[in-house]
Amino acid sequence: MRPFVLGIALASLALGCATGGGPPAGIMPRANLTAADYYPLAPGWKWAYDVEKDGVNILATYVVLEHSGDTTFVQAGDERLAYAVTANGVAQKEGDRVGDYVIKGPVQVGAEWPVEGGRARIASVTSDFKLDSGEHYLGCVIVEVTRTDPVRITRTTFAPDLGPVMLEMQVQDGQKFVTVTRARLRAVTRPTDTL
Repeated sequence: MRPFVLGIALASLALGCATGGGPPAGIMPRANLTAADYYPLAPGWKWAYDVEKDGVNILATYVVLEHSGDTTFVQAGDERLAYAVTANGVAQKEGDRVGDYVIKGPVQVGAEWPVEGGRARIASVTSDFKLDSGEHYLGCVIVEVTRTDPVRITRTTFAPDLGPVMLEMQVQDGQKFVTVTRARLRAVTRPTDTL
C-alpha cells in the first residue's frame, strides 16, 4: 500500500463515481479550490478504505499523525508515509526530497506533470462520489498516472475537502489491462469530528 499511488498501491474508476447525466444533488465544491484542498492533510484526518488487491479484500486505514516543518506524516497500517504540501499541490516526500506529486495544480482537465517512470494528468474535474453514509460529493477530480516497467495505470478520485475516495490500478497483461487493486472510501473522520 504505497502512497496514494496505493501508488494509496492504494495510487478510481466508476465504482460509485459517475460523470455526466443531469446535475445530481450533493455537496458542491467551494470556489477557488487549490490542489491541496483535494487532499486535506491536517492532523486528525482519518480514512478507512475497502481494498481489493490481487483478489484479497482488506480494510486499510490512513491517519494524519502530525505536521512538522514542511512535512506531514500519515500512518498507513504499519507504514509511515510522508507528504509535502506545497503551493503547487501534495507530493510524496522521500527524506528531504519532494517526490512525485499525487495531485498538482492547476486543477483543470488535461493538466499534466512528470512522475517517476511516467506521467500524471487530470482526466476529470466533474466526477461525483457518494459515501455509503449518503454524503454525495460533486466536482471530484480524477488523476490518472501512467507508468512503465511494468506498464500500469492508476486512477485516483479526489473529492474536494475530503481527500482520496476511489482508486483503481491496472497492469498491462499482454494486449489487455488487468485490475490488480481497487479501493473505495468506506468512512472518514475529520479533525472537527473529534472535538
